[in-house]
Amino acid sequence: MRKLTVSALLLALSPIFLVSSPAQAHNELMGESPSADSIVEAGTFDIRLDFDAEPIPTEFGKGNLIAIANSEGEQLGAACTRIEGKTMYTTVSINEPGTYKILWRSASSDGHIADGDYLITVENNSGYVSEQVGNQCFDDNGVQLTLESQEPLSKKSDPAVGFVQGLIWGGAFIVAGGVLGAYLVVRRKPKK
Repeated sequence: MRKLTVSALLLALSPIFLVSSPAQAHNELMGESPSADSIVEAGTFDIRLDFDAEPIPTEFGKGNLIAIANSEGEQLGAACTRIEGKTMYTTVSINEPGTYKILWRSASSDGHIADGDYLITVENNSGYVSEQVGNQCFDDNGVQLTLESQEPLSKKSDPAVGFVQGLIWGGAFIVAGGVLGAYLVVRRKPKK
């Protein structure tokens, strides 16, 4: 009976180990400006990300990217970045006070893509107004990169979708675990 209990426990916990396996770190983020959870005055400001290794050069608007999204996860304008050594940076313009998410993706020299995000808070004490909110993405020829011309790093989140997906996956794990558990119980029954 004890073997059956241990088997059932391992079976029940196996999805946790599969889902939470550690990811390898590539081109680790060492620092950011503005820093996570900081308060920034509305206006035009740079977002600078410092890495432990130089990101590999990629075409402008592809590969290495920084974007800013509102509190609902909707990306504000195209994503782009410039590279100076181990630093990636971009310029954004924000006028509405609130919480914003800085999103980033970096192609490292080992060929892997690292990505992440963090939050900042914007206050508008100066009355700053901008007609073009979000990233200021212009290539070397002055041509503006648009959000429609690339896959966004973030989309407006729909909580209902995540809830339904969670129910489906949770139900699938419960059913699969129940079937496998029943099989193990039947298989371990002593023969008469």
